Amino acid sequence: MRLVFGEEALDDLQGIFAWIAKDDVGTATNLLNRIFDRVERLAVPDLTRMGRLGRDPGTHELIEEPYIIVYEVRERQGEVRVISVVHGARERQ
Repeated sequence: MRLVFGEEALDDLQGIFAWIAKDDVGTATNLLNRIFDRVERLAVPDLTRMGRLGRDPGTHELIEEPYIIVYEVRERQGEVRVISVVHGARERQ
């Protein structure tokens, strides 16, 4: 499966990095590396649905503390699309 990051997910990642990097660039870099490492596992066919069922129909949620990676599996397109990356304590709609 091919991994695709939606615009919202990319914006989320940039915001996460910028917020943490204000205090410590190394910590921000390590966190993003952890998130990307976790997402890369979704490309393995047997692992694409390893996240729990998401709040929205058709989505899954993968946890990389303290963040929730929201994604959907698009079988026909042969891709896993990351929709957003949100802090677990943040209020979600």
